Amino acid sequence: MQMRDSPKWLPWVVALAFFLGVAVAQSTAQEKIKVAGKLVAAVTESDALKIGDTEGHGFLMSKSEGMNTSTGKNSFMDGALIVNYNWADLIKGNGPHQGYIILSSEAGSGVAQWSGKVKTAMSPGNAPVTTMEGTYTYTKGTGRFENIQGGGTYKGRYISEKAYVVEWEGEYSIQK
Repeated sequence: MQMRDSPKWLPWVVALAFFLGVAVAQSTAQEKIKVAGKLVAAVTESDALKIGDTEGHGFLMSKSEGMNTSTGKNSFMDGALIVNYNWADLIKGNGPHQGYIILSSEAGSGVAQWSGKVKTAMSPGNAPVTTMEGTYTYTKGTGRFENIQGGGTYKGRYISEKAYVVEWEGEYSIQK
């Protein structure tokens, strides 16, 4: 039996196929999924400290609880319970805020660190209108969301003295 020499290009084709296969497998494992939602929460605990250096300057810490509703193309964290920990350095209701939010569902949980700005203006009826916006980054997940990565943006507003609505969008992937 006579053995033929393989064509010189064959090892290159095999190597290329291998590397493309690895790249496709990694991209599938790292697929970024677009998500969006709307959460409604109410402040359950809060404490404010007056700084005293400028009129209306205070430091606020609070805990809120509520529920998330998915508004995106998939059901990411639809019906998830949320716990939001917030601290803000405000002058007359304006300034930076940051915190952590935990979204918990039967499939698992996700923790995101967030930061942004709070703005308060007076309405024509002389009532304060408080809005907030910023960015978030996932820091931890459990269950189906273990090794979650990603983040996005949020915008919200207070709908009463202690309740607020936040709409958010972003993307996530699960690190394999």
